[in-house]
Amino acid sequence: MFHKDFSIMLYSSDVLADKTFWQAIGFTITDKEDLMGYPTFDMKVDATSPVTFTVFDLEFIKQVSPEVANHQPSILFETEHLAELHSNIKAHAPAIGDIQDQPFRNFNFQAPSGHYYAVKEK
Repeated sequence: MFHKDFSIMLYSSDVLADKTFWQAIGFTITDKEDLMGYPTFDMKVDATSPVTFTVFDLEFIKQVSPEVANHQPSILFETEHLAELHSNIKAHAPAIGDIQDQPFRNFNFQAPSGHYYAVKEK
């Protein structure tokens, strides 16, 4: 049986820049370590979330699991405060889209890793 808690793995060419970014927009860093000389960290939307995001150095992934190095999940976050979150992320993100009303209120943003994430209003 699977447990209700789970992790999503993200890959970054600059783990420390990503850690700084995710902390700045409100994520909680729950663990950090070096694996084979590469930095990695765990983060959660908040400390009680059952979902952990583990950010690995892309070069580490290329060494241990090269078959998945070019794969990245498409993640859609939810918030009850879309405009406020948009404003907060805008101050830290390399790129951010405008708030859209269709197909539902949403926006997307780019993390320092270059990956894009979406946020929808709950």
